[in-house]
Amino acid sequence: MNKKIVKKSTRKKSVRKQPEFPRGYTVTAVSKDLTLNGIRDLYEVYEVSHKNLDKTKTFVDKESVKKFIAVMESNKVEAKALSLKGYQHVKGVVSQHKEAMVAPEMEEIAKVLGY
Repeated sequence: MNKKIVKKSTRKKSVRKQPEFPRGYTVTAVSKDLTLNGIRDLYEVYEVSHKNLDKTKTFVDKESVKKFIAVMESNKVEAKALSLKGYQHVKGVVSQHKEAMVAPEMEEIAKVLGY
């Protein structure tokens, strides 16, 4: 009575690697001759391009690139939310929209009252 030990095979889940930068942003590492602190040398800089940018932006490190892209994305989401195109679930959007609609009338009232 020989018992065979059979290992149960498990399928490995493929781990999909997330892209480093959001879709639409092109980040290229470029070596440029720069003068920093009076020293001229060859530096590696990062150029960011996107359809919403007029010209490419240049950064000295990846952290700055990531911060810039995060700000751009948050501004885009906020602009869409304030136009109330399906983003009402974003915290405080409806109240900000109402305040933006009332602001011109409040200015007129303040002028009339002399503030």
